[in-house]
Amino acid sequence: MRMSNSFFITRREYPKDENTISASLLIKSGMIFKNDNGIYSYLPMGLKVVNNVKKLIRDEMMKIGAEEVLMPSLVDYSYFENSGRNVIFNEEMFTLKDRNNKEYALCPTHEELFAYLVRNKIQSYKDLHFTLFQMSNKFRDEEHPEYGLMRKKEFLMADAYSFDADMSGLDVSYDKMYQTFKNIFKKCNLDTIVVKSNPESMKGTTSEEFQVLCNFGDNEIVKCTTCSYSSNIEEASSLIKDKKDKSYDIKMLRKVYTPGVKTVKELKEYFNADDDKILKSLVIKADSKYIMILLKGSDELNISKLEVLKTKDIEIPSSYELERIGTEVGFIGPIKSTMMIIADSEVKNMHNVICGANIKDYHYKNANPRIDFKIDRYADLKNFNDNSLCPKCGSKCEILNGIEVGHIFKLETNYSKIYNLRYLDETNNFNYVHMGSYGIGIDRLISAIIEKNHDEKGIIWPINIAPYKVVIVVINVNDKDSYKYSKMLYERLCSNGIDTILDDRKESVGVKFNDMDLFGIPIRITVGKKLSDDYVELKLRSEEKSMDIKTGEVLKIVDKILNNN
Repeated sequence: MRMSNSFFITRREYPKDENTISASLLIKSGMIFKNDNGIYSYLPMGLKVVNNVKKLIRDEMMKIGAEEVLMPSLVDYSYFENSGRNVIFNEEMFTLKDRNNKEYALCPTHEELFAYLVRNKIQSYKDLHFTLFQMSNKFRDEEHPEYGLMRKKEFLMADAYSFDADMSGLDVSYDKMYQTFKNIFKKCNLDTIVVKSNPESMKGTTSEEFQVLCNFGDNEIVKCTTCSYSSNIEEASSLIKDKKDKSYDIKMLRKVYTPGVKTVKELKEYFNADDDKILKSLVIKADSKYIMILLKGSDELNISKLEVLKTKDIEIPSSYELERIGTEVGFIGPIKSTMMIIADSEVKNMHNVICGANIKDYHYKNANPRIDFKIDRYADLKNFNDNSLCPKCGSKCEILNGIEVGHIFKLETNYSKIYNLRYLDETNNFNYVHMGSYGIGIDRLISAIIEKNHDEKGIIWPINIAPYKVVIVVINVNDKDSYKYSKMLYERLCSNGIDTILDDRKESVGVKFNDMDLFGIPIRITVGKKLSDDYVELKLRSEEKSMDIKTGEVLKIVDKILNNN
């Protein structure tokens, strides 16, 4: 690319409406253009990065025998009705109608279409195993599109699907894809940790996320400080230790006037009590039935863990509804309640607690489970927090920010049963196909690369991802010898298959250097006054110092740098 006649838009200032370093640097460098919240255009240099990432993924997929296809993103809405995922995705799914009033969806993911497609192929056990993959656009109406490329409404995904005869075959496919993902992320210069996650959105049975730890990550990750345990915070459980000393005095239950005291913080101050003495009571509505949830005062309810109720129909009642069923916002409590009561496992160790009295401006003091009220069921309901312990070894855990760059699922036979995806085995019996699903968010991967590879000057691309490998900066384009040599070197590098920029703009050398540092071009060759002595300057973007090299050595040194990466 010759800069003098190329399309690029750089900015001197960072955008003010971006919260992530990656999106800010991509916009400032002119690699992307923001059309709206969660909607971006890739410009020429940014698109080259996307294509380099795609090539890396494609090469690794083909190493394990996966074949590439391309499915539509606009599909009949009934695909998602059949699987029930129209309910799971709910408001995240974009839908529209055609001129004949037929309803369509913009695909948030493609499991249904792949299961439906391969029915035309699979008849016998001889037709298995195989893996298909694609790189296509997905659409989700993200609730929080303020995370730049991490939360796009239209995003690029490399998604693969494996098809096996049984669980052992799926295990092999899953492990093979696990290693393939690891290889891809390593080649992107990223260290990932693999964490347990919730497979429910994909109707899976097992799922793991590949997370890149990062201050600007949009996910919270729980990581044990001692053992190998790690999990997405939504799936993280904590060790519940039963107190060995259960010989405590049961104090007399008292109703206390607490005017205007509603929150846990206010209760702690009013009673001069610790978190262990405050019982938090919440009411939810599940399948039209009211259920009370009990938590320790310092804990928060993890909504995703309410799957223990085996229903998706969960609502938060209005204050009017609560009054109608005999309780009061800010004073909800379990004593004399006729609702089913489900308590977090931490509540087992609580005694002589403070709880709401279901009457405005009143609380109970010294309430005790099993004596003053009945708990129908205990379950892990709380969000993992700083006081929680590792469920494997009981040690303290860190809560870290991460960027999810990949996600793998064992779907088993869930989709096969929906689409009657069966095969005849060796004994002429029908069996359901076992599926796996594997996705890499390409936009998120690019964001993670930048978040982990940048400095105050701009992006520092890994060489195999960089839009261009080499930039030749001509200090004075009016100097005939400098321009002639630079043009010759540019043509030689390009003919050798090395993506190269010739910065032949009539700009100051400072502007040129700043732009190339912002772009993150790995190798910079500067052609200036030392050319008369047969020298040019070579500098790596990842290093501070430059070096002078003989003009006749340039190609050999560039090849050596590229081949060592």
